[in-house]
Amino acid sequence: MSLLKLTDNELRETLYKFSSEFCCYGTRFIREMILTDISDDSAFHYKLESFGEKRESTLRFTPYYGQSIDGPENGPAPAPWDVPVGVPIRFIEHRITTEIPHTARVETCTTCNGRKKVDCSSCNGFGTSSCSSCSGSGRDSDDNSCSSCGGSGSQSCWTCSGTGKVDCSTCDGYGKVKWFRLLIVTWTNHVDNFVSNKDTLSRNLIIEASGRELFNEQGDQVEPMTTAPDRIVNEASAVLIQKHNSSFLDELIIAQRHSLRAVPFTKATYVWRDKKGEFYVYGF
Repeated sequence: MSLLKLTDNELRETLYKFSSEFCCYGTRFIREMILTDISDDSAFHYKLESFGEKRESTLRFTPYYGQSIDGPENGPAPAPWDVPVGVPIRFIEHRITTEIPHTARVETCTTCNGRKKVDCSSCNGFGTSSCSSCSGSGRDSDDNSCSSCGGSGSQSCWTCSGTGKVDCSTCDGYGKVKWFRLLIVTWTNHVDNFVSNKDTLSRNLIIEASGRELFNEQGDQVEPMTTAPDRIVNEASAVLIQKHNSSFLDELIIAQRHSLRAVPFTKATYVWRDKKGEFYVYGF
C-alpha cells in the first residue's frame, strides 16, 4: 500500500530541508549522490488503549479539631466500589482520594495520651540546652564568665521556650485524632502498539511519525479488527485485545479504543564516491 510517491528531486529537496536544521550537516553528498532505486510503501501502526479504574482503601487519621464526624451511627459503611465517584475524561490518567462514608471515629491520641503536649526533642524535655557560645563550659576564651549564659553553661531551649514541652504533632495539640477509611481511586490508561513493517525502519519512528488514519473505534469494550489491509494487523489486534481483557485483574476496564494508521515511507538506495547506501523518508 503506497500513500506517497517521491521523485528524485523531491527526495533531494527533503534532504536539503533536513540538513538545514543542523548547523554541521553538509549538502555535497545530496548534490553528488546517484539514486539507484526508489521504492514507496507504507507501514501500519495499530494502537489499543484500555482505560481502567482501580479502587483501594486504607486506614488514615487526622487531628480532631471538633469537626463533624460521619461514623457508623449514620449507617453501614459502603464497599469501595459502592462509593459514588465521578469518572474523569476517558483515557486521561487521574487519581483522587475521598473519605468513605460512615467510617469515621474519634479517639484519644496515643502519642501524647490526650495530654496535647510531648517532650521537646531539642532539649529532651529539660527546657535547657548547652550554651552555644561557650559550648557548656560557662567560660569564654579569656576564661571569664560567659556573658551569654551567665556562667551556667546552659541556656533556655529556643524550641520550647524553656518549658520542655511542645505541641504533639500527631494531634496538633488537640489531644484527639479522627480515624477513617480513605478511598483511593486511580484511573490508568494502558497502551499497546503494534507496527507492521516489512522493512528495517525503526518501530518507534513509525509510531511517532505522521500518518493517515484508516480506522478508529471506541466503546466500553472493542472487538478485534477484521478489516485491516494487512492480515497480520487483524491477528495482532485479536492478540492485544485478549491480552488486555485478561490483564489488569485488580481494575475495572471502563472503556477501550483502538485505531489504525498507515504511515508512508520511501526507501532510496544510492551510490556516492563508489560507496553504496540507503536512507528513508517517512511520514507526511
